[in-house]
Amino acid sequence: MWRALLLLLGAGIAWEAVWAQQVERTSYKGWEGAYRLSNGVVEVVVVPSIARIVHYSFIGEPNVLWLNPATEGKPVQPGEWQNHGGDKAWIWPQDEWERRTGRGWPPPSATDQVPHQAEVLEGKGVRLSSPLVAGYGVRLVREIRLEPTGTRVHIRTFLEKVRDGAEFPVAAWVVAQLPVPDLMLARLHPDTTLSEGYKLFNPEAWKAVRRLDTGFLLPERRPDVALKLGCDADVLAWYRAPYLVVHYSPITNLSDYQPGDHAQIYSNPDTLPYIELEFTSPLRVLRRGERVSLEVTWELYRLPSEQGTPEQLAALLRNYRR
Repeated sequence: MWRALLLLLGAGIAWEAVWAQQVERTSYKGWEGAYRLSNGVVEVVVVPSIARIVHYSFIGEPNVLWLNPATEGKPVQPGEWQNHGGDKAWIWPQDEWERRTGRGWPPPSATDQVPHQAEVLEGKGVRLSSPLVAGYGVRLVREIRLEPTGTRVHIRTFLEKVRDGAEFPVAAWVVAQLPVPDLMLARLHPDTTLSEGYKLFNPEAWKAVRRLDTGFLLPERRPDVALKLGCDADVLAWYRAPYLVVHYSPITNLSDYQPGDHAQIYSNPDTLPYIELEFTSPLRVLRRGERVSLEVTWELYRLPSEQGTPEQLAALLRNYRR
């Protein structure tokens, strides 16, 4: 049985029937002009007016992305960041925002506080394009595609330089918000130089961060404080029975990243309970017409509860795409 599950994980083969892909216009929780991608197994909803992906699930089953009930259906407010939830993209590193835009928070307005232009990609996906990001000379582009069978969603996020000047390193940064899970795992690159397998982005300590012999980190959140860690991982996994969500972003050259920058996990306190799975691309100085891109693949599984221990999930993901 384990061998069959590993083959499914590696190949993305679906248990359910094969259906054709569909991309259709729809409304979602009060947001008009949304796009629904479906292949008969899973569905993905993209809302250009708030510049993000808002839904990912098996058809007719609960959304595995977190949405803020207080902002559902509300439009973005330029310059006033609203935590809508879902999956969006920013510009890395965050420490540069104040220098480039004059404020350290919220993120640059064009990334997620204004509507993005949308177009359908040959009936197989959706492309979102931001306006010019002030202070950076780039625009942010995302291509979201759903495979014709199975549960895989391919998300390509890139920064494209459209204006001369502002020649400093930038990277694409994706942030997916999900409900608080039962378990989180990160599969470490075998050549990581971080002695404990991770670094902290803020001083607060996690409840625990175990490093399994199989090369996985197992962070345990605290409900009372905001937490963030970074690690050299290519797989971030979220498990809340019966669903396993896998986010995969390959590391071609570990030397392209500062230690712990490529994969990040954030946990918000229970006043607004959610976690974030985040990836960044390599930092690049871009000239006009050049791009830096980040590839992330999502995959969704339904697992029996008896297969949801940390060791079992690590065994299941050990050879994922490797």
